[in-house]
Amino acid sequence: MKYSEEFKKSAVEKFLMRGNRSVSEIAQEMGIHIPTLYDWRNKFAKVGDMKKISKPQSRSAIEKFKAVTEYSMLSTDKRGEYLRTNGIHEENIAEWQKQIEEALSPKKKTFQENFQQQADQKKIKNLEKELLRKDKALAEASALLILKKKAELIWGLEEDE
Repeated sequence: MKYSEEFKKSAVEKFLMRGNRSVSEIAQEMGIHIPTLYDWRNKFAKVGDMKKISKPQSRSAIEKFKAVTEYSMLSTDKRGEYLRTNGIHEENIAEWQKQIEEALSPKKKTFQENFQQQADQKKIKNLEKELLRKDKALAEASALLILKKKAELIWGLEEDE
């Protein structure tokens, strides 16, 4: 069967903008075979204003950020066209916006992390206290040792008596 160029291009556009639908659903809806649809995609996806659109979930962070910023700068009546052109849904934009905000906002600590931090601080305080006590004891012991040596030098060794 011979198909017109317009039909082929519309089939490829449906294929590229299918969202969560499977390729077999699109092929069945259009009344063509799946390999034919892939052939048309390879032929027409690069022609004119048609471009191969990646799935929303497979886009890079930079592409997601770019889409969110471009979408937010558009007027309300232009947003639908932007979404259709780029094969994105409003849910994708909302999810990506949330991901960007979470990445840029300071991390909130969980109860477990707060509890662990308090326990660590208490342990550090106790260790510092113990270290200070041991430093004082060491200083006292060294002072006594020095005094003993000075006394021995002044009065001589006790063994001489």
